[in-house]
Amino acid sequence: MTALLKTRPEPGMTLESVPVPEPGPGDVRIRVESVGIDGGAEALIHDWHESKRHYADELPQLFGHEFAGTIDATGSDVDGVAAGERVAVEPVVGCGRCRCCRSGSSSICPDRRILGLDPEIDGALAEYAVVPREALYPIGSLSADEGVFLELLGLAVHGIERSSFEPGDSVAITGPGAVGIGALVAAVAGGASSITVVGTEADRRDRLPLARELGATRAVTVEDAAEGTEDVDVFVEASGHPEALSLASSATRRGGEIVQIGIFHGAETVPVDLTRLVRRGVSVTTVYGRRDSSWRRAIAIAEGVDLSPALGPAFPLADYEAAFEATRQRKGVKITLHP
Repeated sequence: MTALLKTRPEPGMTLESVPVPEPGPGDVRIRVESVGIDGGAEALIHDWHESKRHYADELPQLFGHEFAGTIDATGSDVDGVAAGERVAVEPVVGCGRCRCCRSGSSSICPDRRILGLDPEIDGALAEYAVVPREALYPIGSLSADEGVFLELLGLAVHGIERSSFEPGDSVAITGPGAVGIGALVAAVAGGASSITVVGTEADRRDRLPLARELGATRAVTVEDAAEGTEDVDVFVEASGHPEALSLASSATRRGGEIVQIGIFHGAETVPVDLTRLVRRGVSVTTVYGRRDSSWRRAIAIAEGVDLSPALGPAFPLADYEAAFEATRQRKGVKITLHP
């Protein structure tokens, strides 16, 4: 099969011919139909960002952790799914034994492995991928690109689940990328009274109008956010930018909550005025990964919402350089490759 490999510790990836993987006991092989480019993972790995250079000694490696497709074959000891069924994949696999896993929080398992990011587990930037049976979520009639987006929507849903959000609350979201747009969709589905989405100047022409199309009552740049973005009940920080966290600290109402989903990839620590948060009674909830309930709710939301404005552009796997360039240029929201 054709696979897109990271072969050298330098910018770029390479198309290679590799053997089709065989599913072992408890595993399922998927014919990959769509795989996402994560701006904080595969895109940085392709560009060989300093935060990803710890992979240097593990190369060559097959990445790709957001994907969906059709079951092609099953190993022994697999039941409940069959060849031909269309599925999305939960990439975080816990040990199944620790306190986190037993409470349903396998995403924060200390021994978790991430399909397509763990050096010992091949990912989905290829025609086929092998995954554990427990990682699968049937998607029915949803498209493969929607299946990819479910991973991000599920993360956003988990953020809303973990927060104190209630119907009628006001919400602000920083970062109109895939996770931020997912948080918008989740907040709309949850019955928020108002939703402000905050982006950068680069988002003014496309992502902010998209946010309004998907239900935001207000979509503004960070320069304009200081006025009118105040005293919100729940502030979802999905950008991973220090200035966004600063805005969240000042815009959340007394007794409100900041939900931190964005990952900070810089080398420096992020300053937080904890004294201000403490004196105003603002809580901070951190969110990583998804729970089973997040997936089920995300699928239910996707079945009733037109997610197409947030999907694409899509590229054939052979046009991967164009796809990574589109990611750099912030085109669309969830860019995908189709092997």
